Amino acid sequence: MTGLKKLLQRIPVFPYEGLSRSVYNAILIFASLAGTIITSYRLTFRIHDIDAVYWIITAVYLLDIAYSFNMAVKKGLVVHNDRLSIARMYLRGWFIVDLISSIPFAAFFPAATLASPAAAGSTDLVLVLDAIMITKILKMVKISKVSAIFRDIRESLSVNPALMRLVTFGFWFVTVVHLMACGWVLIGASEIERSAPDQYIRALYWCVTTIATIGYGDYTPNHNSNLQIIYTVGVMVFGVGMYGYIIGNVATLIANLDVARANYQSKMEEINDFLRTRRVPGPLQSRVRNYYAYLWETQKSIAQISITEELPHTLSMEIALYLNRAILEKVTLFKNANEIFIREIVQLLRPMVFLPDDYIIRQGEFGDCMYFLSNGDVEVVVNGVRVATLGQGSPFGETALIQGEKRNASIRALSYCDVYKLSKGDLDGLRARYPDFDEQVRKVAEARLKDTEEKTRK
Repeated sequence: MTGLKKLLQRIPVFPYEGLSRSVYNAILIFASLAGTIITSYRLTFRIHDIDAVYWIITAVYLLDIAYSFNMAVKKGLVVHNDRLSIARMYLRGWFIVDLISSIPFAAFFPAATLASPAAAGSTDLVLVLDAIMITKILKMVKISKVSAIFRDIRESLSVNPALMRLVTFGFWFVTVVHLMACGWVLIGASEIERSAPDQYIRALYWCVTTIATIGYGDYTPNHNSNLQIIYTVGVMVFGVGMYGYIIGNVATLIANLDVARANYQSKMEEINDFLRTRRVPGPLQSRVRNYYAYLWETQKSIAQISITEELPHTLSMEIALYLNRAILEKVTLFKNANEIFIREIVQLLRPMVFLPDDYIIRQGEFGDCMYFLSNGDVEVVVNGVRVATLGQGSPFGETALIQGEKRNASIRALSYCDVYKLSKGDLDGLRARYPDFDEQVRKVAEARLKDTEEKTRK
C-alpha cells in the first residue's frame, strides 16, 4: 500500500487549464466522433470484425479513465488538485459512462463467431450476433460526454465563443446526419443489392438533400411503407428546424467570429455619417479616418473605455504592468527604479495617439503635463526651426513643469506616435515621494534646455 502511494505521488496531477489539456480534449472529441460513426456504420451493415480501429478507440477510452483520475477538477470557483477529491468527483460523475464505453465486450465472444458467423454452427447464432451488436452500441455512450468536453475547452482555453459554438454545432450536425443515414438503411429504404459503402453514400445523399429541403426526388421512400414515410417526415421536420437554426444563428456566429472588426466597421459607419452630415472638410475627414485606422491596425480595437477600469485594483494593476512593460523598459527615467515606484507610476500614465504633423506641444503654451514617447518619432521645433528629433523611449515636456514657465519649444509628430501622458499633479506627487526620480527629471530637463539653447544660437 505504501509503495502504491509513493507511485501515485510520482505521477503529476495534470493542471485544469492549459494547452495540453485542450489538445487532449480535442483528441477525445475526435475519438468519440470516430467511435460513434464507425460503430453505428458497422452495426448498420452487421460488420462484426474487431480490428485495429476498434482497439485504438478502446485504448483512447481506457486512457481517458486513467487521465481523469490524475486531472485537476474545478467545482464552482475552486480547483481541486488532491487525488482524493479528484477520484471522489470523477466516480460520482462520468466514471460509469467512461467504464461502459471502454470495456471491449465484443472481444469476449468466440473468434469464430466474429470472423465467420456461419462457422459457429450454433442454433443460438442470432442471439449471439444480437448480443455483439448490443455490446458495440455501448461503445457509443461516450458521445454523451462530448458536451462536457466542449465546456472544458471553453473554460480552460481562451477561444472565441462564437467559433466554439460553430464547432460544436458542426460536430452535432455531422453526428445526427450520419445516424439518420444509417437509419435510412436500417428501415430498408436503401438499394440492398448494392455494396455497403454504396448504400451508405446514397443514404447520406438522401439525408443531406432532405434536411436541406432541396430533395431532387431521385431517392424517395417506398410509398407502400408507412415506416419509411414516417421516417422521412421526421427527417423533414428536423431539416426545417435545422434550416431555421442556421438562418437565425450561424450568420450571427460567423459575424461574431471577429467582434472587434465588426465593432470597428460599425464605428466607422457612424463616423462617416457624422462627418458627412456636419459637412466637415475633406482633409479633416481624412485625418479622422486615419486616426481610427491607425488604432485598428496597431491595437485591433477602437474602444474608448478600457476594460481594465471594470476590474478589481489588483487585476487592473497586473494588466497595466503587462501592457506598459515596453514603455517602462524604453524610458531612461524608469530604468533602475524599484518595484513600488513602477507599480505607482504605471497607474498614472494615460495612452494617447498623435498623427503625422500633429503638434503634441506648442511653444508658448502653459504646460500641464509631460509625455513619454512609446512609438514613433517627433521633432523639437524652436521658433519654427527644427533643433532635434526624439525617438522611442524619450520623455519630453518636463522642462516647463519643473521651471513653472511656458513651453520653450514645440513638439511635432513626424509619424504616427503612441505616447503616454503624465499630468503635472501626478508628476509633482512622484517627485515629492521619490527623490531619486526627482533628481533624474531635473537632470534630463537641464540637459534638454541646455542642448536646445545651444542649437538655437547656432
